[in-house]
Amino acid sequence: MTEMNITLQQNNVRQQPVQEEKSFWTRAKEYAMSLFSEIADFFSGEDDAKPAKTTEIPLIRDISDEQIMQQNTRSKYLTVTKNPNYKIQKGDNISKIAAKFGVQPAAVMAVNGLDEKSAVKIRAGQSLKIPPTRTPKNINTLKDVAKSMGVSNEFILGIKRIEDGKELKDTQFHNTPYNDKGKTKTIGIGHVWKEGEPEYLNNKQVLEQFAKDLIKAEDHLRVLMGGEKNYDKLPASLKEALLDMTFNKGTDIIKNTEGLLWCLKNGKYEAAICKMTNNVSAATKQPMSGLSKRRLFDMATASKMYNGNIPKSITNTAQRVYNDGIRLLRLEYPDKTEFAAQLADYNRDVKSFWGSKVKLITK
Repeated sequence: MTEMNITLQQNNVRQQPVQEEKSFWTRAKEYAMSLFSEIADFFSGEDDAKPAKTTEIPLIRDISDEQIMQQNTRSKYLTVTKNPNYKIQKGDNISKIAAKFGVQPAAVMAVNGLDEKSAVKIRAGQSLKIPPTRTPKNINTLKDVAKSMGVSNEFILGIKRIEDGKELKDTQFHNTPYNDKGKTKTIGIGHVWKEGEPEYLNNKQVLEQFAKDLIKAEDHLRVLMGGEKNYDKLPASLKEALLDMTFNKGTDIIKNTEGLLWCLKNGKYEAAICKMTNNVSAATKQPMSGLSKRRLFDMATASKMYNGNIPKSITNTAQRVYNDGIRLLRLEYPDKTEFAAQLADYNRDVKSFWGSKVKLITK
């Protein structure tokens, strides 16, 4: 996973008016929605409106019962701390302020309507809104990580297997730093190790760091999509794919892919999936076979929204990405014996993503 550099957009999301006070709070209590409400208010940038009297049965923030229950489950694995406004001190900048509260600079800028130019003009004495701090808790297994993110166990396990390869079992972890295939110093599950960070993590700490990194990715995606409400409108499988892309490459992979963000915001999901093809390494600026395989995982994950009836445009795109990945693999492993071994592993993974929908090259 690379450093996430994000160009922020002001969040213009508007909370839907609550029309029946009694109905709202009754239903909020019933579905344990107070936590969800608190987060949404921060990202909407609006104060709670006084409910208006009506006989109409209101909707709660245009979300489904499934999403409500999902948020209820997530609350058991996340501590959400509401932060007070912060008075800027001499020498502060957005990054320093965000670090004080354990939130992302992107989120601080979004709730205050700042962009990259205006963010550098903040000065001592001004007051900033600070979004809630989300911290994982009760994380002891990969399934707990999945619950903390509101995603499938299969998705979390898929990331773990891609990051660790066949060297480690599902219950084993990289507890000390190692160099990944891109020569990036890494620890745990895809966490880029930085100078000053611990050089040993026990299994629980590895899982907690994994959850933190995914929360960070989700925060960036919410801002990129124009707010939590817009992000939550995305199909669940598409959100999973975007989470992995951001976890792996940062939101630049989305911003720098022509038309991808527009497709996501405008509900053109088939077209969006066909654009999930970026396989260029941020470090070397060269395409890599491993990143081709990672994009195949993301495309397959997103395509679960079609329940097996995947559009031909997507499977054709997947086939092209696979073919290019094998071409790159040949260049990366010119020795025939070594290539054959790598090809077998590559095909095993791709088959697990796509089954028979992608035609495999066997030699």
